[in-house]
Amino acid sequence: MKKKLYIILGFILVALFSNEKIQAQESKPGILPDTLQVSLLTCGPGTEVYELFGHTALRVKQQRPGGFDYVFNYGMFNFDAPGFIWRFTKGETDYCLGINDFPDFLLNYQFRESKVDEQVLNLTPIQSRALFEALLVNAMPQNRVYRYNFLFDNCATRPRNMVEMVLDNKVRYKEPGESLPTFREEIDRYAGICPWLIFGIDLALGSGLDRPMTYREQMFGPEILEKAFSEAAVQMSPDSAAVPLVSRTEVLYDPEVPACPPETPFYLTPLFVAWLFFFFVAAVSVYGISRKRYSRVFDTVLFSIYGLGGLVVFFLMFVSVHPVTYPNYSAFWLHPFWLLMALFVWFKSLKSIVRYYHFANFAGLLLFVALWHWIPQQFNAAFFPLVLVLVIRSFTYLAVSVRLKKTEKNKDEK
Repeated sequence: MKKKLYIILGFILVALFSNEKIQAQESKPGILPDTLQVSLLTCGPGTEVYELFGHTALRVKQQRPGGFDYVFNYGMFNFDAPGFIWRFTKGETDYCLGINDFPDFLLNYQFRESKVDEQVLNLTPIQSRALFEALLVNAMPQNRVYRYNFLFDNCATRPRNMVEMVLDNKVRYKEPGESLPTFREEIDRYAGICPWLIFGIDLALGSGLDRPMTYREQMFGPEILEKAFSEAAVQMSPDSAAVPLVSRTEVLYDPEVPACPPETPFYLTPLFVAWLFFFFVAAVSVYGISRKRYSRVFDTVLFSIYGLGGLVVFFLMFVSVHPVTYPNYSAFWLHPFWLLMALFVWFKSLKSIVRYYHFANFAGLLLFVALWHWIPQQFNAAFFPLVLVLVIRSFTYLAVSVRLKKTEKNKDEK
């Protein structure tokens, strides 16, 4: 990491030196300043989970022989940083702005077979210089780190904001005519080929993900940002003519076979696995009822799994600072209280509490299933059989309890 930091600092110093040379040239009569070309780079998705949404970066090229060609990349992070997993879970992930040589940047996406588009921005020399200087200031060690937010502050929104800042927020986007998707629908469009990722997102993120996006919010995705820039115009003053934000677009790399993660077989999808799990639990439950036996070991394992999942959901809702994790209506069926049930079933003195809990759970989850489509949150289809698992286990406990009571009563009468 230190080596990378030194390299980046070296890039910054070279860039600053080049900028000083430009300013020195401008001060001499008869010498024209170098022209800077600023472009928005849009990279297609890759095969890794963190590559599914693509990537955005800004390219600044000095158009003269031997001139520099840098890429300003807001997608840098250090996975080996102390406490990375904990901070990621809490929503306190820090990303930073890095500077790469353009050939190295492009080679990385060629290697993973991802398409790379370049949109050359229609900026004046003064605007290009101002944007370059702003990026250099942003790349300084004391400024380069930022608190990453997947939906609202990421590698796509940061370059957009920098361009807008230099243009005094005079960029005008062409709003789409059709209704915009919700955040969840937009995420599904990017990551739909990875059903387990969608399952995890649907479990972790709550009803805030189900409101319609604004067009500006939709630009968190590099693909939409590229389209927005291609149709955007800039009008610096009411008296001036509007000009396109993008002067030209080039495809820098277009693979014959674009990178794509392998398709998940249907028998390994969350929905299939969840239904398989449900039928297994149903078979165990039917057997238990027929034998008038309630397996405490089975339910301890089962409820512990649900309880641990509930701990994650509650942590994301009440501790994490991730966006749209609260409220999460999945907490009605996936909550930490299942851990108590996993423990209480072993104490005879708590039998009445366990019975009341299962009665309330049975009734409450049936109501939850009945109101499934009216709850203001879109649930993953795989959640349905997982909820029914809890319903059938509560029913099993109640049914076995009733049958045992009848058996004891018949013995007493005899």
